[in-house]
Amino acid sequence: MMKYLLATCSLMVMLGAGHSLPALAQSTPSAPAPSKPAIADDDLKKFVSAAKKLETISRDRNTQVTQAVQKEGLTIDRFKEIFLAQKDPKAQTINQISDDEKQKFERAIVQLSQIQKDTQTKMGSAVQAEGFEVPRFLQILDAIQKNPDLQKKVEQMLKPAS
Repeated sequence: MMKYLLATCSLMVMLGAGHSLPALAQSTPSAPAPSKPAIADDDLKKFVSAAKKLETISRDRNTQVTQAVQKEGLTIDRFKEIFLAQKDPKAQTINQISDDEKQKFERAIVQLSQIQKDTQTKMGSAVQAEGFEVPRFLQILDAIQKNPDLQKKVEQMLKPAS
């Protein structure tokens, strides 16, 4: 669960959570951070709550992506093949893509772009609903990823109360 949660949060970083990553990098101080920054338990609780929301948003996004691709008449595997072939013009499969498949792929890409924008907005809102600005959330995520003690604390918070 912990690895999935951190992966979901890392996805937020990759998507930019509605903020451009270069802008975040410019606003982040360049001074070296302490190796184990102090993070209040209250902030960890809010982080876990936000991360759970991000996990739900991520799962919804995955469902929407699958539906969008299938709606255009492509399987996920075929979509991936076309995607990879377009990234590598030397790929042999590029010649095996019909015009119909290219059109389906392009229509799916338009939908996926909108899904990504919507996901970014939802993720940013989920983080802010817990009282964080995105840079602070990312700072806590980074600290958790680098600190085994914080990881253990978060794992304990994720365990259902019995």
